[in-house]
Amino acid sequence: MAIFWATYFIFQKFVFTPLGRILEERDRDVALSAAALDRALEDERAAQSNAEARLTEARREAMALREARRQVISNRRQAMTDEAREAARRRLEELDKKLSAEIAAARKDLGDNAAALAAEITATVTRRRAA
Repeated sequence: MAIFWATYFIFQKFVFTPLGRILEERDRDVALSAAALDRALEDERAAQSNAEARLTEARREAMALREARRQVISNRRQAMTDEAREAARRRLEELDKKLSAEIAAARKDLGDNAAALAAEITATVTRRRAA
């Protein structure tokens, strides 16, 4: 029995106690590593959330910029269309005035030459009858 207790004491002092310390250190290292991993994961989540927020803001700014550019282009297009319509309206007015003047001149010329035309038509008609 003394050999048992001597062997037990030797194993306890030189094997079990150091092995227990090694296991305790390993458990402590695992716990520290798990805590570090949790902190790293939380930092990564925060960084990802921050990146997503910045990306969302960048998209919002890009959409606002694109909409502003569309508005500028739309305003330019509308101004060009309005300018073209105004130019066409002025040209139509000019042509209308020119045509009205030509019609008035033709009516005056027709009125001035009406008697001569009537005489010429009468002469042509009577010549045909006589012939």
